[in-house]
Amino acid sequence: MNFYARYIAICGLLLNVLFTYSQYDENVRMRSGLYGANIEVPIITLPKLNMQDVTVLDGLQEVKGHLPLFSRNVACNISLNNNTFLKETTHEGYLYRIQLSASGAKGLVLLFNKLYLPQGATLHVYSPDKRQVLGAYSNSNTPQPTPFNAGIVVGENAVIEYFEPYSQTGKGILEITEIGYAYRWMEWLYKNGSQSAASGSCEVNVACSEANNWQDQKRSVARIVVASSQGQGFCTGALVNNQKQDCTPYFLSAQHCTEGTTTAQYAQYIFYFGYESSLCNGTSGPTNKTVNGCTKIADSNDNGGASGSDFVLLQLSGTPPSNYNVYYAGWNNGATAPSSGVCIHHPDGDIKKISTYSSTATSTAWGSMSGSHWDVQWVATTNGHGVTEPGSSGSPLFNQNGEIVGTLTGGDSYCNTPNNPDQFGKVNKHWTANGTANNRRLKPWLDPDNTGAVSIGGTNFPCGSLVANDAGISAILSPLTVVCTTSFAPSITLKNFGSNTLTTVTINYTIDGNVFQYVWNGNLSSGGSTTVSLPVVSLSTGQHSISFETASPNNTSDGNTANDVAQQNFTVGTSNLNLYIKTDTYGDETTWQITNSSNAVVSLGGPYVEFTGGKVYNENVCLAPGCYTLTFFDSYDDGMDDGQTTGTFKLTGLGGSPVYAELSDPQFGTSVSYPFCIQASGLENETFAVAVYPNPSTDVFVINADVAGEKLLRVYNQVGQLVNETYCNNTVTYINLATQAGGVYVLYVKALSTGAESTAKLIVR
Repeated sequence: MNFYARYIAICGLLLNVLFTYSQYDENVRMRSGLYGANIEVPIITLPKLNMQDVTVLDGLQEVKGHLPLFSRNVACNISLNNNTFLKETTHEGYLYRIQLSASGAKGLVLLFNKLYLPQGATLHVYSPDKRQVLGAYSNSNTPQPTPFNAGIVVGENAVIEYFEPYSQTGKGILEITEIGYAYRWMEWLYKNGSQSAASGSCEVNVACSEANNWQDQKRSVARIVVASSQGQGFCTGALVNNQKQDCTPYFLSAQHCTEGTTTAQYAQYIFYFGYESSLCNGTSGPTNKTVNGCTKIADSNDNGGASGSDFVLLQLSGTPPSNYNVYYAGWNNGATAPSSGVCIHHPDGDIKKISTYSSTATSTAWGSMSGSHWDVQWVATTNGHGVTEPGSSGSPLFNQNGEIVGTLTGGDSYCNTPNNPDQFGKVNKHWTANGTANNRRLKPWLDPDNTGAVSIGGTNFPCGSLVANDAGISAILSPLTVVCTTSFAPSITLKNFGSNTLTTVTINYTIDGNVFQYVWNGNLSSGGSTTVSLPVVSLSTGQHSISFETASPNNTSDGNTANDVAQQNFTVGTSNLNLYIKTDTYGDETTWQITNSSNAVVSLGGPYVEFTGGKVYNENVCLAPGCYTLTFFDSYDDGMDDGQTTGTFKLTGLGGSPVYAELSDPQFGTSVSYPFCIQASGLENETFAVAVYPNPSTDVFVINADVAGEKLLRVYNQVGQLVNETYCNNTVTYINLATQAGGVYVLYVKALSTGAESTAKLIVR
């Protein structure tokens, strides 16, 4: 197996990290929203990468079989002590700001070689337009000086903002000597809060039926941002259980993912849990469950499998919080080949996918160690033919019993050659075969009491042995974010987390405050799952909430209530729209999605098929009244124009009118977005007061929004098309509609710091 094959298996596709909640507190507002908003921030210009040199370096990485990078480090000298920051005095403390600018960069990775935030201090990093905001980081993130990775800001510019209270004057440490300059693999980054599929069209989401029996195992898998002395890349790995079952956050991946990482740079790794779609055909998922930093515990020290089994065991710097709902996967160190199972992974840095094998793996060698790897061949399933791709390296191979038996080194499977095999370093060899020292073996860490266990099962937080009676909910199947009919049957995946067979359980569920009860009877063995459909309910259009809770398993008390509850906010839609799409020849490059005013995906579609001359599709879209953004993506970065065939799209009412969005330039590159609104009969919808005067007006409207901080203001015409957009920090602003035709318009105002929204009616004479 040549090193190029592994290069293909470990190359990462960068996705932007726009968090909604993480290991920071986004409810802590940026002080620049209160002070110094109109003061010009000094700009530090970073050196531009020499792409000829980078191409040579990338080629050397490939030849040596090292982790390919999407970002290279560029030098800088930024510190609180060298007057690089703008320093402002507020009534609470000092506010420091600086803007970084890197010509030609596709993104900036915010690396701190030393960061210490004292009590009460906060750190934010964000794009100049504040549409991407990471933070607030605080003392809980950096209780002592440490290297730190604050995340990735898309584009050529990023602002660093540090606030230090007077009581902590001079105690903070902020030093940056290198910034990650992202130069490739950015085609599928978030654009206006939405994204497109990154991996091949044959891949299968973990929301599909193929993962029904792997709902626990998928929760152990995470995507990794890997830091090295040269730059950053992507890999995959999984949390693993240990014989003590004490929730020590051990994380298993591949040694070749960590080549070039110094001891200090492990603190700059970022782990993304739960990055997956809730839809089988979904293309995006939340990136809001992260853990920053880790320590290397053990590895094979074998040049990525050249002389061993290619494993690394990391310990996360913090235990994933309970709301992350992670799973500590079980393992099997035996020599018996797995007869079937799956690999769960993040190909191309994409949302979580599942690949299936149904024939017994064979023993093979990657390098000089005999029998170091399992050779696995994937099979076609209901929703695709899962393979592995760039970014999948280090991902776990599960056997038929749901236990990890290998970690991905590389292979030759692609969507166009899905029957080619992949090779996984054996847990059997990871155990003791790579050396006699504890830092070269898995056994001392996963079997610390030397019990000689060949296998153990996985566990949920809080860890420990299975209780006798423990029923819980592992997934909500219906409703999802949007329901297109007013009558539907709620359904869940019921799981037996206990050791006793589950024969009965009470399911209490609440819809908009109304309580219902359903008693399930059946026969569910330990670890088993089943779909439970509840009676049909009828609801009005608009916003709703539903929660489920299991109780009284086997007519006794539940031994673990942590997995009992699941809840979902959803919309019952009434506005049926038609999205007309004519693809270019390469329809497999085209995807789209619609996001609401909170940037949540409410509808999506694609990729489509490759068809000479293009193909026509009419997609039915169900939406509730409100404001949305339609975004189309092209994975080849040439829009819907392949040079011979030109594609287009138009979003309309079912009868073709009104027109909400229509493509104007098919050569839009990576993505193009169209905001639009669907009006309800009751137009005003206040969550804070908005006063408009004069109203009606022939030209200028004075808008007084009674909410602090930065606000987004949009004006839509009567068919929902955006005619004006502006941002402001003041309570009062002005909108000139002199060029618009007379009639009724919708004013939409969103407070960016809190997400609160209001609408009002404008009349142009």
